[in-house]
This record gives sequence, structure tokens and C-alpha cells, in this order.
Amino acid sequence: MKYALLGYDGGALDALAADDKRALHNAHSALHDEHQAASASVTVIAHYRFRPPRVARTVRLAGDETVTSDGPPDGSSASLRALYLLESDDRDAVLDFARQLPALRMGGTVEVWPLTEPHQG
Repeated sequence: MKYALLGYDGGALDALAADDKRALHNAHSALHDEHQAASASVTVIAHYRFRPPRVARTVRLAGDETVTSDGPPDGSSASLRALYLLESDDRDAVLDFARQLPALRMGGTVEVWPLTEPHQG
């Protein structure tokens, strides 16, 4: 089964100095490498970091018109900052991977979403 892990920060990431951001990125990379070496039960297919929320655009429907605005949807207190695509037959191993993400220790959260395969037709 494939899983998407969506990593949100609690606003702390933007306040970090450039060196601290690099250290956090290196911690993510090290986690990926360590996990791949230690566990055959979870495969990291992809990991992407999102650019800062100020460069995002939101598209929504308002009546019969589409409206495009700067940034993430209104009312969002946390910013989507990372996407992991994992594959595993062990949901608990995926949750263990999510628990190790450095963003959690910075006040962030991680959503773990089981995915369905795309319809082939």
C-alpha cells in the first residue's frame, strides 16, 4: 500500500536561520537514509519540500467563477511544508517513520494518508 505523509510546520520554520534550515534538511535526509538501511518494511518513494507559503496560490470556486489568491487557504494556521510518498504493507512502520520526522519536534504535525491506486481504464 502507498501512503502520503503531509508535513506541516507550526510557523517555526520561517523563523529559522539559514544554517538551521540546512541542518533540518540534513536531519530529514539522514532519517531517510537510516530508515532505508534499517527497515525493509517501508520504502520512501519520494520526498519533496514545499517552498514558503507566500509563494503558493490557492484556486477555489466562488459561485460560478474560479478565484485565485496568494498563499494557502484562508484560516490555515500551519503551512504545508513537505510531502513524503511511502510504500509499505505495515501501517505501524509508516506511523513509526512519521513519528521520527524532525518537524514534529519543532511544533509541526504529520498527516498519514493511505492512498488508493489510480483507476486504470
